[in-house]
Amino acid sequence: MHNVQKKFPRSTAMNLPQSATEIAADLLYHEYDTINSIAAIMHHPRSLARPTPTWRPPIKQLPTPAGGPSGEYCMSITRHRVGKRVKARVRGFGQDRIPAYLITIRITENFGQPVEPAVAEGWVRTLVPADLVSAVHEVSRGPNATYVWLVDSSYQPVHSPESLFAGFSQAA
Repeated sequence: MHNVQKKFPRSTAMNLPQSATEIAADLLYHEYDTINSIAAIMHHPRSLARPTPTWRPPIKQLPTPAGGPSGEYCMSITRHRVGKRVKARVRGFGQDRIPAYLITIRITENFGQPVEPAVAEGWVRTLVPADLVSAVHEVSRGPNATYVWLVDSSYQPVHSPESLFAGFSQAA
């Protein structure tokens, strides 16, 4: 006899708008393997940005959350090392923990449609502890969603001033 893991069916209430928190809860319950895969990509050396013109960030196809729009989303994951100036600025912001990396998550729709903000935020909320979600900054403008946050060497989010990311959307 095979050991089969059963999943409870998802809600099919498509006409009820869901908050990012509700979407995150649904994703954490139903898409645990996908979330673990994204976390592994964040930690993997391939996600660390390189100064070569041929480097591209890893991309993960995302399943459609229950109750969400029927678009096909993908997520690119980039990690940059944090320099001394950013470390000093975060220390001046009142943080005791030292940031090691900047995590950038960009969520796009495969067919050029706008990304539903609650769905994008829901995916990001699955990647950070609930009590540290305020350390995440949305820097996107337009049809895609881009989120950034600093993490320490154990990948725990570190609070930082929003002004640190001013102009980030133009650079991205």
